Amino acid sequence: MPRKAAVHVEGPIRLVQRGRYWYAHYTDDAGQRQRQSLKVSNLRVAQKKAREIAELIERGDYATIQDRRKQRRSTFGEFVAEFRQKHQGWGDTTWKGAESILKRVVIEWGEVPLTAMNTRLIESFLTVRLDQDGITKATYNRHLAALKTVFKMAVRWGLLAHNPAQPIRTLREEPTIPRALSDAEVAGLLAHLPEHARVVAIVALDSGMRRSELFGLQWADVDFERQQITVTHSKNGTFRVIPMTQRVYETLQGQQQKGVIPYVLPSKAEGGKGQDIREALDGAGKRSGIGHVTQHQLRHTFASRLRDKGVPLDRIKELLGHKTMAMTRRYAATRDEHVHSAIEQAFDRVAAY
Repeated sequence: MPRKAAVHVEGPIRLVQRGRYWYAHYTDDAGQRQRQSLKVSNLRVAQKKAREIAELIERGDYATIQDRRKQRRSTFGEFVAEFRQKHQGWGDTTWKGAESILKRVVIEWGEVPLTAMNTRLIESFLTVRLDQDGITKATYNRHLAALKTVFKMAVRWGLLAHNPAQPIRTLREEPTIPRALSDAEVAGLLAHLPEHARVVAIVALDSGMRRSELFGLQWADVDFERQQITVTHSKNGTFRVIPMTQRVYETLQGQQQKGVIPYVLPSKAEGGKGQDIREALDGAGKRSGIGHVTQHQLRHTFASRLRDKGVPLDRIKELLGHKTMAMTRRYAATRDEHVHSAIEQAFDRVAAY
């Protein structure tokens, strides 16, 4: 005589064990009876999955139930393709950095079923990249952040029960301080930059604005009468006011006369929104004998100059738009040559007695 099937009830769901696996039986919105294999043999796991389906039924979200059933047969690569089409939470800069990460993980896991992704698999991949491929801790953390977002969306869309990347912790990064440029290096750099990049560099050097803030700057944010710039779309979601130097004032006056709108700072093609001046900076740095120069160095140079002139750190923090003083101390560290000069002057005075 065949063994009677085990049955458990979870709200509107009847759990029935057939062979090794548990099946969820329920009635859909059209009154049709449905049977769905949960692909698990453990009763507690089956009950958890049944409660998730029950919650969707109570909300009337039958479409998500169908999506989840369909997605069980989908691969990680197929989900990433859908993520690229639908995810709206990343800006252009984030997408630009994340694309290479997504391509790499699709090569690694493209054919793996989405539901088979787990914490051990992700952690193993990241460890190999760190130990064998020699990526930095910062790159490790960027990979992890991108994966957490990808799987977070899979959970939000009802395709996974939990985020397998969430338990993995970021690595503690060693703080890196870019080298501030000297006055002579700034002069040499500006002399070798093409006009469109020189305009951006001047504003960056004398305002300390981030790249996204520079290229998002519009004429409504520029007040020539008060000689100040209002940063309305910052990284931290707050606004701040930055006084213009005479050099910035004259540079922006020249930009205004060109009649380019709505963005203040130019791209190579006048009228378009600029993205970055990395290539121009790198080329000018090499031609002027400085070497590799990044746009972030211009922001750091601004902070270092303020610190050298004795501007209080709390005021520098406001001008840079930092949330914490720790960030300001890192970016506005006193330059080595100033420390060296101060020590020499102190010991010269001691020797004179």
